[in-house]
Amino acid sequence: MMINEKLRKDILNRFKNKKIAVLHGGQNEEREVSLRSGKNVYKALTSFEELKDNCILIDVQDSYDLVKTLKENNIEYCYNILHGTSGEDGTIQGLLESLNIKYTGENILVSAVCMNKVYTKRIWKSSNVSTADFVLLKDVKEVNNASASGLNFPIIIKPISSGSSVGVSLIKNKEEFDNTIKKIEDINNYFLEPYIKGKEITVGLVKEEDDIYVFPILGINSKNEIYDYDAKYTSGKTELEVPAKISKELENKVIETCKRAYTVLGCGGLSRIDAIIANDEVYLMEVNTQSGMTDTSDVPAMAKNCGIEFADLTLYILGLLK
Repeated sequence: MMINEKLRKDILNRFKNKKIAVLHGGQNEEREVSLRSGKNVYKALTSFEELKDNCILIDVQDSYDLVKTLKENNIEYCYNILHGTSGEDGTIQGLLESLNIKYTGENILVSAVCMNKVYTKRIWKSSNVSTADFVLLKDVKEVNNASASGLNFPIIIKPISSGSSVGVSLIKNKEEFDNTIKKIEDINNYFLEPYIKGKEITVGLVKEEDDIYVFPILGINSKNEIYDYDAKYTSGKTELEVPAKISKELENKVIETCKRAYTVLGCGGLSRIDAIIANDEVYLMEVNTQSGMTDTSDVPAMAKNCGIEFADLTLYILGLLK
């Protein structure tokens, strides 16, 4: 992916007379991250002379108010930077399609599937894409059942549909397992994975005509035991390595695996796939179709390594709309 002067002008000419809304905020546990991302995106888009009078920033807190605001401002396009439930699970996508408003990111179906980590992993497994084994928490009544399912401590517990590593925990023993289960209101919304100790990486991909562009692989060196919410959004808690320090052979393996994973899910926009490399094997963990755009987010770091400034990255994402 390369942003040159011609492409920049083409995108700006396409959108200079269009009404654009940046959607951020939402009403879930990722609200604060989305607010930070949205402010950055709005600031970047309005830094272009052609767009500065055409963009509005909307904090989405109520769907009825949103529809009213979109109609009052004659919005034609939405830059969707909402995260989590309602923002990247197909809900807001369905609403916008019903209003005939184009939006960034994936369509309703792909958004819904990718937001659900279990569905994503089932599709990958059926397509021979390497991913960690898993078991639904509702099928594990107590720790012995977890062992019977092939999981031994330490294990990772995750919400089935959530982002930013919210609710993700490392469980090292039976006592921690029991204490964690007691705090969960609905076990139907969680699953377990083996804890794979290795090099954490994340890979950005976007479809360009008949090819898939892959950003430089980003290595993640977290100072926490796992790359959790605190590590992701607290300055100084994680060192990002761009490009990741891996062999050329492993790099090619990661790229090939991620391209296949992206394709079988039906992705077409800018998405990010998280993975762990252990013993020269690549284990895909999940896909994020609404990557954060905060000062510590991964995709902006990848783009910067390619010489792409933040404002041009946001413009490129907007330009993916047809």
